[in-house]
Amino acid sequence: MKDMIHCAIIGAGQIGSRHLQALCHLETPIRIGLVDPSNKSLKKALDHYEEVVSPGKQNIELCCHKSLDGLPDTLDLIIIATNSNVRSKILMEVTRKCSVKNLILEKVLFQKKVDYIAVDTFLKESSIPTWVSCWMRTTDLFKKIKTLLNLNDRIQMKVEGSKWGMGSNSIHYMDLFSYLSGCNDFKFVRVNLENKVLNAKRKGFKEFIGHLEGGNSRNDSLDLFCNDRNEDSISIEIQNGPETYLLTTNFVNHFDLKSSNLLANRIGKISLPYQSEMTHIWVNDILKKGSCDLPTYTNSMKLHLELIRVFTYHIERITGEQIDACPIT
Repeated sequence: MKDMIHCAIIGAGQIGSRHLQALCHLETPIRIGLVDPSNKSLKKALDHYEEVVSPGKQNIELCCHKSLDGLPDTLDLIIIATNSNVRSKILMEVTRKCSVKNLILEKVLFQKKVDYIAVDTFLKESSIPTWVSCWMRTTDLFKKIKTLLNLNDRIQMKVEGSKWGMGSNSIHYMDLFSYLSGCNDFKFVRVNLENKVLNAKRKGFKEFIGHLEGGNSRNDSLDLFCNDRNEDSISIEIQNGPETYLLTTNFVNHFDLKSSNLLANRIGKISLPYQSEMTHIWVNDILKKGSCDLPTYTNSMKLHLELIRVFTYHIERITGEQIDACPIT
């Protein structure tokens, strides 16, 4: 088919299946290779796909594979949505096997510092443009807030809630903070995590509760608070000089917004998009414009390394044992 896009999604779990749903919204003809060793995951992803694909839609071809061997030699874009413990290995394998023009990587990227450095070197040598799926900066809401910020004043951002996944989701808020401040350097200056490491929803991975405080060279500050109470809510507060923006949600995509200026009155309740409503926009921009609103690998790597450093140190401190991989995903 003329001008067909060749894409692949590696990892057909919850996030991978939502990326698949989003790609159904592309108007350009597309052939998608969906890769996962689990028949169960492939079946569930196909079910999600069939929920959204229009009956009789002719411009999509979907091929399921249990290994990378079924993928074509050249791919316009690959989304790697595996768990963090195998992502760097998969990235190296698929780029050795196929000529890959663009990459989108899910977060948390990797568990080992050496993997970040090795992948960074490889991506620079191979000149493969790569972005990381920290999506909050791509939404209209946070783009609008960014336009209203006065960078002559400090930004003080606070995230607070219960069981919001500090291990797996802190990187989203770190990236949003970096985007709003326009400053990509970041360091945690105070770590007050509780001396218990929780099992994450995904088997073999860990979660944390407590308080992390960090900042950047502009003297902006980010505070992350996570408790283990059964309160299904989270708040994001952004203070910038005299202006304040407060978003609260109960873990669906609907936010209540209060602001010291007229923004909240103008836009009312907020519905942030689901993953299945975003990926095709990024892919379309990458293929047509050569870029998208997601952070680049190079910039996201810096934030990831700081997060890995803090959690690795915390686990080593409370267990008394050295670890070479930080078990978050």
